Amino acid sequence: MSYDPVDVLNAFAARHGITYPLLSDAGSATIRRLGMLDEDLERHHAEFGIVTRDDQRGVAYPGVFLVDRDGVVVTKRFHKNYRIRDTGAGLVDAVLGIPATERGVETTAPGGVVRARLSFESPAYRPYQRLQLAAVLTIEPGWHVYAAPVPEGYTALSLEITPVSGLEVGTTAWPEPRPFRLEGLEERFLVHEGTIRGTAPVTFAFAPDSGTQIVRAALRYQACSTSQCLPPVEMRFELVIPEMPRAE
Repeated sequence: MSYDPVDVLNAFAARHGITYPLLSDAGSATIRRLGMLDEDLERHHAEFGIVTRDDQRGVAYPGVFLVDRDGVVVTKRFHKNYRIRDTGAGLVDAVLGIPATERGVETTAPGGVVRARLSFESPAYRPYQRLQLAAVLTIEPGWHVYAAPVPEGYTALSLEITPVSGLEVGTTAWPEPRPFRLEGLEERFLVHEGTIRGTAPVTFAFAPDSGTQIVRAALRYQACSTSQCLPPVEMRFELVIPEMPRAE
């Protein structure tokens, strides 16, 4: 839904090959009723060195409502300013838990009992776009990795992305671990087994024409079985992701 009139949306859809309906809310009546009006537009524009024009007033915060089959809003996702956007594939992944059928930028790291793959859902980024960085771990049968929190002396599974100015990283979400205990030990553990997938939201808050970016990440874990515990491991990854060309 946009505050743009129908003719503007028609031209936008034609330019980008969009075949599904776009909703025009000229006058922003529905945007106001939903509480989505960006009432700080001048301040948000000033962050990017833009002077607000009168025809830009009425714009909504970028947001998504997830509605169930009964028409009930079950999830709302909003960003801090109008420029940040999710990709379609990343949004479906984040709110519905359905991974993209095709991966974009990807890198892998073989390990002993754990293999890992990191990937974005897009082959390139757009300025201020949010992508989902997915980490897929395949753990050999009979082994597990520890999930946080862990007793002192053990290493929990974690994904850390190297800070870069302009790169905004959210919290990594991992599947629910299961409880685990070893006979003779008082400590209680949480563990992951089999194939698991975690995701971290990464916003490319770069100005247009910033060019190719390099995302560096470190995956840390400790793999154990019921009879053996291996030393902690750190896998390092590097993903090179270009900027998507501007639409003509």
